[in-house]
Amino acid sequence: MILDNLKNFFNPVPSIGGLEISDLILRFARIENGKLKQASVQLPPGLITDGKIQDRAKVIVGLKALHQQIASLNKPIHVIAIIPSDGVYTQALAMPLVAEKNVRETAELNLRMISPIDIKSSYYSYQILGENQQGQMEILGAFANSAGVEEVINLLKEANFFTIAVEFSSLSLARIIKEYAAGLKPEIPYLVINLSSDGPDLMIVKNGNLYFNLFKSWASLQKEISGRKLTSQDVQDFLISHVKQILNFYSSRWGASVTEVLLINTPISKEIIQAVKVSFGLNVQILTIMKFGQLSPLWYGVLGAALRGQLPRSKDRLITLTAVGVEEEYFRESTLRFIKKWRNFIAGTFIFVALVFTVANFILIRYSKVVSQDLTESNSVPLQDIADLQTKVRLFNRDVDLVAKIQEETIPWSPLWVKLRTLAAEKVTLERVYVDPSLNVSLSGRAVNDTAVITFKNKMIEEPNFKDVVLPLSNIKANTDGTVSFILNLKITSLKF
Repeated sequence: MILDNLKNFFNPVPSIGGLEISDLILRFARIENGKLKQASVQLPPGLITDGKIQDRAKVIVGLKALHQQIASLNKPIHVIAIIPSDGVYTQALAMPLVAEKNVRETAELNLRMISPIDIKSSYYSYQILGENQQGQMEILGAFANSAGVEEVINLLKEANFFTIAVEFSSLSLARIIKEYAAGLKPEIPYLVINLSSDGPDLMIVKNGNLYFNLFKSWASLQKEISGRKLTSQDVQDFLISHVKQILNFYSSRWGASVTEVLLINTPISKEIIQAVKVSFGLNVQILTIMKFGQLSPLWYGVLGAALRGQLPRSKDRLITLTAVGVEEEYFRESTLRFIKKWRNFIAGTFIFVALVFTVANFILIRYSKVVSQDLTESNSVPLQDIADLQTKVRLFNRDVDLVAKIQEETIPWSPLWVKLRTLAAEKVTLERVYVDPSLNVSLSGRAVNDTAVITFKNKMIEEPNFKDVVLPLSNIKANTDGTVSFILNLKITSLKF
């Protein structure tokens, strides 16, 4: 507990909220001490259409306005971003049970094979659903166009929002159903109907996991009816048609029937309940959440993202439609935050010590003047007292010199770690760094291939503060996963990077 408190003091973990970007509104939610902090900004029509950014500058203005409702603009806010569902594709699939260390490689291979869009221009991710009756591992895969995701991340960055992960509203809503829904049977499948602000979203949820979802934007739905104004009957017709398709798909895919429907409350809930019961004979209930019960259903998605923000990053194994660079950026930002915290702490300590010395010096000067005055006024002052005072002054000055000498001899290690991390880049991971008193260094690590190791070695040779860089071929070994391990030795000539 004490170590955790010290860790949080010197490198505090930032609070992470959820941020939803939809066609007409920006929503933010963060759970703080069991309470929900909310902020929102309405967007004029046309800035975002069917999930695509149309006016970048005005969207940034809206994001900055949202930021100012939460904190000052110069303070970064960490978020789980919810992107519009229009461009997100999901698919559940089964794959053989493999060793835990091989799960990621096997899952990504399967995702590349089934991707509905060009895999080279997409971000894709997965999360484990569980083991099916055939003894296979089931996963849910998600795919999105990488250019669209990067555009959202860059917009958020310009408004000083730091993106931890990117997901979509169905995934966030499934999390709320799992954690907060009341009166549900987790082992049976539910058809969830959500008429969101962007369009109808139909999904299958079982055991708190999302197995399937189908989204249709209001704009595309309106085009299907020749552009006329949508009515309640139009929405019911769409639901009846697609609910039937989803029920048939689930029955053929998983060999079971869906008998329960969970409806996210909407102004036309009564009409939808009646239509579904009459058409399919299914049991329909309104979603009720046990926490934040007064919250509008329009906020359920961003609440789900905020709930994900409560997870430690090391335990977050959920879908995130981001590049590896986002994770590395989080690590870099955490490292810089740690260094900054220590820098401020050390600077504050030296300022305090300097202040103490200044005050002490002032007191001694005053005391010395008083003593001199007493000596002038009276010849009865013992010489021994004067000698004792001079001895104390010499001891004090010696202590001051000792503190200054210790400060000069302190070796600054942080520039070395930053330099090694920079030279390693993305393709090399340093696993062990040993430095002896003579500044001889032994590095051991792992790289994606032999070329990456040689490139790393050449960078080390070019660094003026290193010499005697040695990497024998015998120190490079191939691993079973395709990577290579290596041991490199060198001599540090200077720590002034």
